[in-house]
Amino acid sequence: MDYKIIDADGHVLEDDGLFDYLEPSYRARDHQLSWDRLFPSLDFHHTGGHSTRSKKSFGAGRRVGPDQWLEFVEAANIECAVLYPTKGLRIGNISHPDWACYVARAYNDWLHDRYLKRSPRLKGMALLPMQDVDEAVLELRRAVCELGMAGAMLPSRGLRFDLGHKTFWPVYAEAERLGCALGVHGGAHHGMGLDTFETFVPVHGLGHPLSLIIAFTGMVYHGVFDRYPNLRVGFLEGGAGWVAFWMDRLDRSHSYHVELNLRGKYHGPGPDRRPSDYIKMGRVFVGCEGNEEGLPYQIQRAGNQHFLFASDFPHEIGPDDILHEIAEVAAAPLTDQDKRAVLRENAKRFYQI
Repeated sequence: MDYKIIDADGHVLEDDGLFDYLEPSYRARDHQLSWDRLFPSLDFHHTGGHSTRSKKSFGAGRRVGPDQWLEFVEAANIECAVLYPTKGLRIGNISHPDWACYVARAYNDWLHDRYLKRSPRLKGMALLPMQDVDEAVLELRRAVCELGMAGAMLPSRGLRFDLGHKTFWPVYAEAERLGCALGVHGGAHHGMGLDTFETFVPVHGLGHPLSLIIAFTGMVYHGVFDRYPNLRVGFLEGGAGWVAFWMDRLDRSHSYHVELNLRGKYHGPGPDRRPSDYIKMGRVFVGCEGNEEGLPYQIQRAGNQHFLFASDFPHEIGPDDILHEIAEVAAAPLTDQDKRAVLRENAKRFYQI
């Protein structure tokens, strides 16, 4: 390839230095803060101690910080990587709005100082306290305008309402005004009918795409994309395979059950529009990975302008695996234009790199 890759979805591993960015009253040693108090658990399935991870994940057992990230992007010929949280994926599960504000601000300052200042090859996505929408708007503005972040992450699960609810529309208005990206990211998998599973693998495998399907559907049918025609939203870490499934299921249901718009001007697709039209817009993006044999079909159905290559480093893979995953995309039965779009151009457009 004669171009460098843009990694649309990597992760930082938060360290104890994050505590230094909290408000001073919360830094006192007698609080004995731990990660369980800073962020709640992802869901009821992450109990630990009963399973093992691949030795290739989490940097092949190494602690991953800015140094390891820069080694990784260099080894993989990655021009830049967009970084999402690890423990911060839990932010939607915080019940107290004030605490969500403290934690989001501390995380964003920590990410800026620890990673973004280190190298322009490391880009950041902010956390927002969506539990307090007015504060979320202010924090998005600060993160983009003062800290230089590419946008912000929205948790696919955990918040009181689905992401299409009008409660959150001021955040979408601000993101559209700023021209920044919003990345809906899977992580917490409770409340989707998986809570009675007694093993974690299917919860992980199904939870990510199901949570993205729910989030995207809410945004389409509650009129977010109609109200904010320039808003760019990505749906990450659920793979690409759900896209054609969603198009077929929603188009069929919509054709038989078109609802009258009784609740205002913006209410999603009407009788003259199909749900699949929304996913084909150039403003909706979907993360994909290296081992997706169905990616060519998804591109055939939806177009090549949506899909973003994501390493997920250091969660699911180690440094030695990324070249193999890139090679899988490069060897897929896709046109050169398709491959370049997936590996670089779509992320460049989504994040405005």
